[in-house]
Amino acid sequence: MAENLILFTITPVQGFITTARKTEDLWLGSYILSHLNATAINQLYDKDGVKIIYPSIGDNSPFDAWRSTDITLPSFPNLFLALSEKLSIEELTQTMQYVEATVQCEFEKIARHAVEIFVKTVGNRTWNNTDADQLFKRQIKNFFQIYWVVSSRSGGSYEDWYAQTGARLASVKNCRAFYQVRESGRKCSLCGDREIFHDSRDNPMKWWRLFAQRRAKYCRQGEALCTVCLTKRLATDYFGQKFEEIKQLSFPSTSEVSTANFKLQIAKDKTYKEFVEVINTLKNDNNNQIEVTVNPVPKLHEIQRNWNVDGDWLFEESFSPQNLERYYGISEQESALNKGNKLRRELIKKVGFEPSRYFAVIALDGDGMGQTVSQAENSEAHTKISSKLNAYTTKVRQIVEKNYLGKLIYAGGDDVLALVNLADLCNILRELRCGFPNLNNGENPASTASAGVCIAHCKVPLGDVLERARGMERAAKSVDGKDALGIALLKHSGNVSQTVFKWKYPGVDGKNIDMVTVGENLIGLIKAGEVSKKFMYTFRDVFTRLTDLSGDLELPGIVESELERLIRRAVNEKVRSDEKVQDRISENIENLAPLLAEKRMKFDDFICFLEIVNFIAREGESDAAISETE
Repeated sequence: MAENLILFTITPVQGFITTARKTEDLWLGSYILSHLNATAINQLYDKDGVKIIYPSIGDNSPFDAWRSTDITLPSFPNLFLALSEKLSIEELTQTMQYVEATVQCEFEKIARHAVEIFVKTVGNRTWNNTDADQLFKRQIKNFFQIYWVVSSRSGGSYEDWYAQTGARLASVKNCRAFYQVRESGRKCSLCGDREIFHDSRDNPMKWWRLFAQRRAKYCRQGEALCTVCLTKRLATDYFGQKFEEIKQLSFPSTSEVSTANFKLQIAKDKTYKEFVEVINTLKNDNNNQIEVTVNPVPKLHEIQRNWNVDGDWLFEESFSPQNLERYYGISEQESALNKGNKLRRELIKKVGFEPSRYFAVIALDGDGMGQTVSQAENSEAHTKISSKLNAYTTKVRQIVEKNYLGKLIYAGGDDVLALVNLADLCNILRELRCGFPNLNNGENPASTASAGVCIAHCKVPLGDVLERARGMERAAKSVDGKDALGIALLKHSGNVSQTVFKWKYPGVDGKNIDMVTVGENLIGLIKAGEVSKKFMYTFRDVFTRLTDLSGDLELPGIVESELERLIRRAVNEKVRSDEKVQDRISENIENLAPLLAEKRMKFDDFICFLEIVNFIAREGESDAAISETE
């Protein structure tokens, strides 16, 4: 019997995941896709003579393999590759048609479960065979597009066979069916594309006002979702019934991620406990308890899970009458609010710095993975690559959630997506990159990875932040030779700074310049008050006029001496005689100067790098925001 490769994929991916307002939306987008791909593999893995090559699951079912690592982590990619050594083309075609139907049916089950929760919440209404039912079927039936090919081996190498299979799948995707769908009426608050779920017999917003009142955790006033986005919002309940571990999951808000470092300092403080108790007494004008409790980031879960309030309450603006009325429906309770705000100020005084309003999204992806996989000499080599990536996934969770203040959203194959606190951004980036496996059988050149980072205010729509992070990832991957990092800073004022650079550059005496370490060292100097931030603005103003059209400095020879002069001039007088401080400054000058003098970085990228470093160092202080006029 001829050998056959089966290549299967589900789309859309990025658009589905990035349509998110909450971290739970983001996680569920990834989780639904992982679950659907595992469901597809589950119909095929135990067929006679079939071997799943990617992702690597060994001899287990996909769900057993998933559970053996972490069933709560979306780690299955949106495709799989399998080898069949016994089944005929006809048998495989029938099998894959069944796989496709099963996946579509599973998504419909998830969606129907979500809608049942919704309609029960708003009055246990009958919605089958109504306009709402038709709307459900229209939006769910053709949302996911599933593509697959079965490719027979006709001689030649495994590499050629795999390349041919990939080309055939691309051809199938290019011939995909297009469904003309009319979406009239009010559009979804989340995606903005599809009509909100409703029954034409009622006011379209009537159900949603009731739902927001009764399930404030899942919907805020004025919000209304389409069937697809409603499915994402409520799918946790479906998965919780399947997997007990899902019920225990925590989903920190973006403000919870941004304030995590501050909360680490006050986790066991009596004043914080009193603060939490005061906030928990608040009720809205209808005398209903308001939703203030959230789960902390995983690293703080054990010490804060029993008494914690959303990081928003650590910000001064949360106590303004406008915010209290808009988000919580509170117009009274002045005494409790004043007490809470007083305790908040006491906490800031104890810690010594303001809680940060900014967090970061990291999107990391292996470089040239298509080429790496295509060079596998046989299916065993292909499976070995998959196994290495599985091991990396386990390591990623340890880095992001156990070692540091972050929340991992997705880690599967060579892809990583995480939300992290700014205090741990440098450490997480360094360890994610250093931990990326060499997939080239230990040979040189070693495998590399590129990443995009977006630093943003916790009130910026999460989908926008994720899209910017993905954009910086694409910018990093456009660098020659890749192995690069792109960072964007979205200031609350609307100003944007972004920079792209290699993880490492050649330095003097054969030493590499590790850019993350350079940034971390500068952050330390500025945060400690040993060096003023002023030097970078003076440097920018002086040298901007000396750049050519390509962005390089026309007189690179003077950069090193002038940069050193400005940095040393910016050193705090109190530590100028401190030899250790001077040594650290000399080390930073030694690392920074060649970046421009030897044209490693464009001038604008260099300046934006310094601005972002300065912002991270200053964020959390009372004067955190970098002046737009500096």
